[in-house]
Amino acid sequence: MYVFIVNPVSGNGRGRRVWSRVEGWLMRYQTPYQVHFTNAPGQAVELARSMIGRDIQAVVAVGGDGTVHEVGNALVDTGIPLGYIPAGSGNDFAQAQGIPLHPKQALHRVLRNQMKQMDTARIGARSLIGFGGIGFDGQVAKAVNQSSFSRRLGRFAYLLGFLQTLKQYRPARVTLTTDGMEQVFEQVWLVAICNQPNYGGGMQICPGARHDDGLLNLCCVHGLSKGGLIKLFPSVYKGRHTSHPSVLLLKGRRITLRSDPPLVIHTDGEIIGETPLSIEIHPRSLAVL
Repeated sequence: MYVFIVNPVSGNGRGRRVWSRVEGWLMRYQTPYQVHFTNAPGQAVELARSMIGRDIQAVVAVGGDGTVHEVGNALVDTGIPLGYIPAGSGNDFAQAQGIPLHPKQALHRVLRNQMKQMDTARIGARSLIGFGGIGFDGQVAKAVNQSSFSRRLGRFAYLLGFLQTLKQYRPARVTLTTDGMEQVFEQVWLVAICNQPNYGGGMQICPGARHDDGLLNLCCVHGLSKGGLIKLFPSVYKGRHTSHPSVLLLKGRRITLRSDPPLVIHTDGEIIGETPLSIEIHPRSLAVL
């Protein structure tokens, strides 16, 4: 039996519409299933955890990257596979994993039951599934999550959040330690921490990141004026920012980060607190269909 956890309001109501179609196909295929709908943040974690120990083939998230984050957090180290039917605004996890955006094709992938193992990363009691970061992008994620426009604009919500945040954001001093090597950076706009190349609705922030190489990829953007950041921003969508002298790419298994002043942290687009931050790779810890 497959268990589906549906965020009905993801993607401006797309979650509910996608589920309606998926349910019709499941009934046509005579596939045994259960469905649970979320109505509050954190509920998908609780629902997925309640499936542990039961005889199920997979827990399938229907929603956006936030739904993947919650369901994935519950399934780390359980051996229960995570499936995904994209129904959010950015759907970065789907892009990174090669999951079709069309619901029927995504469902067929789930039902093929071909499992692979991916890395996650530990941040305190939380797990990073695909991507995270501190600083400007965390503040943008916070602005988008709290906005009235995110559901209407889809992946363009990040662009509007970027422009709004740019007005008041001030770069910070950051001390970054990667596998024991400490570096101090001034005027840091952001540090992206990635287990996949893309985030923010398709930006190729860490083009070389892989979900199964036992490493986290970092992108530190520092020493830029506000005008310089605006000029750099479009190139991120093609991953062409990496040659800029104010962009530093790193890899590591364990990363700690301190900042002055404290900066917002997000993981998979969900705000989880402020720096200081400590994060460590957890290899091959999540099964994915």
